[in-house]
Order: sequence, then structure tokens, then C-alpha cells
Amino acid sequence: MTPSYTDFAAFNQDTLDTFVKTNTAAVKGYEAMTKYFVDLAGKSFEDAVAASKKLAAAKTVVEFVQIQTKLTQESIEVALEEGKKVSEMATSIAKDVTSPIAERFKVGVAVATKATKKAA
Repeated sequence: MTPSYTDFAAFNQDTLDTFVKTNTAAVKGYEAMTKYFVDLAGKSFEDAVAASKKLAAAKTVVEFVQIQTKLTQESIEVALEEGKKVSEMATSIAKDVTSPIAERFKVGVAVATKATKKAA
């Protein structure tokens, strides 16, 4: 028996549903990432104000350099941590978006293989 119009219509509907699902996952992921960046920008601004106050309170050049060195080290550590978080978020978003499509592709190959065997 060859695949019918109903079989193809069902397959196409499932594929459309998959694309809706992946689009929803992408939107949610990018919304989360945008919120994260907005929060990070606010925190960075607060940290910059606090750093300026610390530097302004320095009594000597040596004290200023010590404070600046400490702030620089802390900034590098924070940047590395935040970079890791962003990378993990991006990886998660990519996985959430591509996994359903990959699964749908496997189903499509199986359907096409089955149809080819029946036609032969």
C-alpha cells in the first residue's frame, strides 16, 4: 500500500507543529537571554558606581593603584563567569531549537524510506 494523501497531510501537520514548537523555544530562549543582559547591564552600572566611589576614596597613588588592581581582577573574574553563563544559555537555546527539527528529520527519512520500499 502506498502512502495516501492523509498520511502526507498528517506528516506535514506534524512538521508544521514542530516548527511552531521550535519557534516558541527560540522566542522563550531569546527573551530569557535578553532579560539576563538587561539585568547584567544594571548590575554592571551599579558595580561601576561602587568602583568609582572606592577609587575616589583613595588617599594616595599607591592606594589608588591597589584598589584599581583589585577591581580589575574582580572584573575579569566576573566577565569570565558571565561569559560562561551566556555560553551555556546559548547552547541550551540552540539545543531546544534544533532537537525537535532533528527528530522530525529522522521521522521524515523513515517515512520516505518506507514509501520507497512500498513503491518498489
